[in-house]
Amino acid sequence: MTQSNAGYQARLQGVKAGLTKKNEKKIYEFIETSRKEIIHMSIDEAAEACQVSKAAIVRFAQKLGYKGYQAMKISIAQEAINPEHQIYSRMSKTDTLPTIVDKIVESHVQSLKATSEILDRGEIEKAVRMIQNSDHLLFFGIGGSGSIALDGQHKFIKIGYLALAFTDSNMQAMTASVLSERDVVIAISHSGASNDILNALENAKQAGAKTIAITNYGKSPITEIADVVLPTSSSETAFNSDALSSRIAELSIIDMLYVGVAFNNYDESYENIVKTRNALDSTKI
Repeated sequence: MTQSNAGYQARLQGVKAGLTKKNEKKIYEFIETSRKEIIHMSIDEAAEACQVSKAAIVRFAQKLGYKGYQAMKISIAQEAINPEHQIYSRMSKTDTLPTIVDKIVESHVQSLKATSEILDRGEIEKAVRMIQNSDHLLFFGIGGSGSIALDGQHKFIKIGYLALAFTDSNMQAMTASVLSERDVVIAISHSGASNDILNALENAKQAGAKTIAITNYGKSPITEIADVVLPTSSSETAFNSDALSSRIAELSIIDMLYVGVAFNNYDESYENIVKTRNALDSTKI
């Protein structure tokens, strides 16, 4: 799932939860506090500074999807030149409101850029084909992800799909169990570890349905279940654990799928958009 042009921060978000070994934590913590220093260090110097072996440094780099230490160091250096990648982590309680506004907007922009870096275009194409060949299209999301599921339902109904969004775990489980190989489920889960979503997706797969996951970049449990994984990249802090930046990235992926399917059936999609618009005209003053 790693894209070769993904930056250090985007890759880090994907594996951060899995950095459980003592040596990995040492390397991570040293890089976090000494990014400008490590880009000038040889692997021997970095190993000594982190108090780990050279092999541990290489394994850390490879866990992030780099070929080795040098490739990781170059990537860190590129982001050191563009420090906006760390925008949220640099927010301060002394920031003025105008500064907070600027930092939040920039954070959303960076989330979209990072998502673009790690998003595999081939997987998007595969998901579009799945949707085009489906009889039923379902969106699963719980909590904050429920609004993303509803947006997917709204968009695809406009181009002629009888799309359904389910935000209740019981309804997800029941619906998933009666699907067929001609059906597609798109599950949205930022953590990729929601038991309810995982169970529903497992039920859908057992029923033969195709499955697509939209989740924050990482090796979360949902990536082991879904046929297609479409990752987003956004970091979390104490003040943005449910940040709009992650939802914007998820909504953007829904939009990519919607426009991709619509353009592959351009005439029919356009005709259905006109129909749905006309159907709403009578509801307006």
